[in-house]
Order: sequence, then C-alpha cells, then structure tokens
Amino acid sequence: MPAGCGRRWSSEQTPINLISCRQFLFLLCSTCGKIRTNTQTEWQEIVGMRRVIGQVEQLLSASILVVVAILTMTGPAAADKRVALVIGNSIHERAPLLDEPAADARLLADRLAQLGFTVSGGAAQIDVDKKGFDRALAEFRGRIADADVALIYYAGYGLNLNGANYLVPIDAAPTKAADLDTELRDLNAVLREMDGSSRRQNVVILDAFRSNPFEARGIAGLAAGLAPMRVPARTMMSFAAQPGTVGQRGPDGHGVFAAALAEALQQTDKHLIEIFNQTDLAVERLTKGTQQPFVMFTLIDGGTQWSPIASKPATPVASQPNLLAGTTPAQPGESAAQDARTAGLAVLYDEDPTDPKGRRYPGSVTWRTETIKDAQTGASTLVIRADIDVPERKMKLTIQLRQNRDPSMPASHIADVTFRLGPDFPGGGVSSLPGILMKSDEKSRGTPLAGLAVKVTEGSFLVGLSNVVADRERNEQLLGGREWFDIPLVYMNQRRGILAIAKGPSGDKAFAEAFAAWDRPVAGK
Repeated sequence: MPAGCGRRWSSEQTPINLISCRQFLFLLCSTCGKIRTNTQTEWQEIVGMRRVIGQVEQLLSASILVVVAILTMTGPAAADKRVALVIGNSIHERAPLLDEPAADARLLADRLAQLGFTVSGGAAQIDVDKKGFDRALAEFRGRIADADVALIYYAGYGLNLNGANYLVPIDAAPTKAADLDTELRDLNAVLREMDGSSRRQNVVILDAFRSNPFEARGIAGLAAGLAPMRVPARTMMSFAAQPGTVGQRGPDGHGVFAAALAEALQQTDKHLIEIFNQTDLAVERLTKGTQQPFVMFTLIDGGTQWSPIASKPATPVASQPNLLAGTTPAQPGESAAQDARTAGLAVLYDEDPTDPKGRRYPGSVTWRTETIKDAQTGASTLVIRADIDVPERKMKLTIQLRQNRDPSMPASHIADVTFRLGPDFPGGGVSSLPGILMKSDEKSRGTPLAGLAVKVTEGSFLVGLSNVVADRERNEQLLGGREWFDIPLVYMNQRRGILAIAKGPSGDKAFAEAFAAWDRPVAGK
C-alpha cells in the first residue's frame, strides 16, 4: 500500500457503482452505514564585524560590488512568485515574555506584502506553539513549490546546543537536553522545508538573539542565540546579531534590527545584498557597534531586486487578497475566511510497482468559504471549499462540504468531490472513493467519518455523513479537531492511492466560519 497511508483498506469493502442521486438517497436511508472502512558548499560571511579602518572598508566594499555584480547578471521576471512565512513569538507560556517579536513580525509582513510577497497564512503568525509551528511550516512548504523566492522571518528566542540551533515555540518547556528535539524546533529541519527547487532563491532572516529563557533549568551546554552553521544551497541567511550577543531594542517599540530592515525594504530597486548590507550598517551605527548583524550565503542563481511587482499593488497585509491561480480577489463584504485564501499542503501517495513503499507527490490546497444555492431547497447556504492540485500527477479536484438542510435526506453533511484529471492521467481515472478519514498529522493513522460514499457520475462522488446522533457528534469532533484529511482512491487500472490534505491556518479559518454559521462549535478550538 502507499507509504504514509495510515491504514489498510480494500475497494471490495465498499462496492461503488455509477448510481443516480435517487439511488444514493435510498442507500443512505437504508444503511446508516459507516465507511469500512546537498552538495554543501562552504559558507562564507559577507558582512561581519565591520571596523572603520580604511583598508578593510575598501575590501568589504569591493566584495559587495562583486557579489552585487554576480547577483544582477540575470534577474527574475517582473511577475515572479514570492512567498514569505513570518513568525513572531512574544507571549511564552513558560518563559519570560518578549515585547518586540510580535510587533516586528507584523511590521515585516506588511513591508513584504508591499513588495509583492504573499504572506503564508494570510498574515504574520503570532505566538505560535509547537503544533502551530509545524502547521505553518507545512502550509509554507506547499506554497513554495513553484515560487521564485521563498523567505522565512523568525523573531523570538533562539538557542544553540553544541552547534545545533533551535527556535522556540511559545509552549516549549524543556527540562533536559534530550527534550530539545521535541520541545523546540531544529533550525536545520526548518531549512529542509525549503528544499526542492533548483531555481528558487531562499532567504532566511533570524531575529533570535535574546537571553536563554531556560537558563535556570540547568541544561548543560544550552546557550542563548544562534551559532554559525552550514547554509543550504541557493540560500542566504541573515542573522540579527553575532553569536553570544543580545539584540537591542529600539526607541519605537521594535527591535533595532527589524526596524532597520523594514526601512531598507522601503527603498525600491535595491538588490538583495544591498538591502542586508544597509540594514547591518544601520544596526551597527544605531547601537554604537554593540549589535553587529551578519549574513551567510551559498551560490545563488540569478539576482533579485525587491521592488514592488506591478501586477500586485501594495496593500496592507490584513486586506491583501491572495492572488492564486484559479481564484479571484475577495470582494468587499466577503468573509474573512475568503480573504485568507492561502495554499496549504496536499500529498498524493500512489502505489508504484517498482517501489514497495509507493510514491509521494506533493501538491497544494486552497481553502475558502463560499455561498451557494441549495439544489433542493433553493436557499443560500455557506459551504467550505477546497481546491487541490497535484501537478506531477495531473490531478485537480474540488471538495465542497456543506450542511444538509434537506429533511428528506438522512445526512448531517454532504461532501461533493469532483475530479478534473489530465487526458494522460496515469491511473486512467478514479474508479471509486471509499470514504473520508481524519487524522492529526500526515503520518498518523486515519479515523473514518461515519457515512456512505457513492459515485454519481464519472469523476464525481458524494459522501453523505451519518445523521445518527452519536455518529454526527463524533464526525463533527473529527472534522473540527483533526488537521488532516485522508481520501483513499481506487483508479481505473486498479491501483490505489491516498490523498492527504492539511487544513493549515486558512483551512482552520474556513472551518471556524462555516461551523459558526451552521451553529455548530468547532471541536478542540
């Protein structure tokens, strides 16, 4: 079976034939059934501790000119795709509170949006716990698959142990060194989320130089700040301060580094290296040399001028529409969930006769709510919509989940699943869809929703969720409380697959809005 599927299932357990909606109603009434269910290059400092000595300054200036010349040989097109994940952790549960990170993250998210970046999650991610950290990274990973520039900005606590760097979620509570990999987030693991494209330029900005919040716990070797590290290919990393030092606070409620970077980003037609060089010099000047940022990088293909993209006018983050292919900007008066049309992660696991573990194909999902006319009652109803795209397998599909308002149909909710497959789709088509399962993360075992799945027409399926009180309550808890969907598939060639779909922050917003409109609380929120 495909790797990561989480459970065994068989197409024989739920025979699916081409049936009419009337037959579907009869089956649903009669069953009340449950679905049976890198080549690494040596890093080098561009901007280190700059001393006001004529000879050194001339050498540094010359180096910068050489790098700028390299970076400007070829540039991305004016309409390149830029995606940023911005995190600011201020209010910690078991560590001293920080004043600046949340404000700094919002400031930088606004500046990046003005430069044409799509901010993953719809806005800066503020006060992110361990689970939220992982979800934000998963959504970001899905968004950057076809991006030209991918950027991560993190403000908060940063720690290192024996050269390994860690970022600190707000609910982190390590008591010993062995806890760090589960309580904190390994920076190398974060950087691995940006792997995958030979043409994308990755930028990582780490404003994480503060005191060790867990010093009193006596974890041997755990030190404040981040240590120099090997940099992945095609990546530039900006550190807000030197190892072992603490970043300074500015007079305006922002950190000195974030304020200087935001100022540099306001100047259009600047090359990437110029932005960080200007930022670093400003920080050194404002702090009288006590805080000295530095940059490390590996060979970057082409160059970047972070001027606003003409097709994306600068707008504040809170109101900026997400201009994804296949969607339209939200109109005035539309819901907040529609304004947050951000792509999350979708993964298709397919059987592969050459690999017993199966094949994993990454994709993306865009969540939103929309209002439609109920086909039976004619009344307007709010639905949750997911548009999924798995480009490598030439698979697109749409899922609409709505509350059932037809009293003659014994279903609490209806999910319409419609596939749009390329003419050379490898499986030949989708023969059956045994049901829908919910799980807490990509690798977990799924729990089936109680209901019945049927094929209506070629490429179109209906999943009716049981209206039995116990089933309904359990289904709603699973829908609201679990973050991932599993949709098992049987293809025309009799091979099988499982499509795993993550909600991400935008999916959470859509579910919260829809469940509120349906007068049902979202479980676990």
